[in-house]
Amino acid sequence: MQFLAILIAIIGGGAFWWWRMKMVGEAASEIHDAAGRAIGKYKRYKFRRKVEDSPHEAVDDPVAAAVVMMYAIAAQRNAKLPLPEEAIRREVSGQMGIAKPDEVLVFGKWVASHSNDPNNLVLRYAKLWNGALTVQEREDFVASLERVATAQGPLLDSQRVTLIKLRERLGLVNDR
Repeated sequence: MQFLAILIAIIGGGAFWWWRMKMVGEAASEIHDAAGRAIGKYKRYKFRRKVEDSPHEAVDDPVAAAVVMMYAIAAQRNAKLPLPEEAIRREVSGQMGIAKPDEVLVFGKWVASHSNDPNNLVLRYAKLWNGALTVQEREDFVASLERVATAQGPLLDSQRVTLIKLRERLGLVNDR
């Protein structure tokens, strides 16, 4: 009989401590989840502030930066004329080889709408392009920009200056 009482006490004690460890595990899991949510919230807050300050800061992809630049150089022509959307889409699909360019086009147009001067974009993104693109790809990029800029007519002086500055910042020989 004593043996049965001891066995029941051991099983009861084991069950009690198993239940306690389970509760500690659940508490640790809840703390971990809360910490993860707090870190995620902080990162979203930081990103949101960064984007709200300047949407240009959110661009870290050379393709997205190129699309932004295409919209910005096209917008130099005249605010009343529609942007040459089809020329930009053709360059992104054909030259850059992006099969579904809708997302990058919408994002690029939105970021470009926050830019007053394409020359600032040249300064901001030149390092990104220099690091990610080969010399030939940079030449092709400048040629794409020229095609977009001339989609509505001959180059304006402001567009020509922007392209010259871009060539200089990309380390390309200015032969034009």
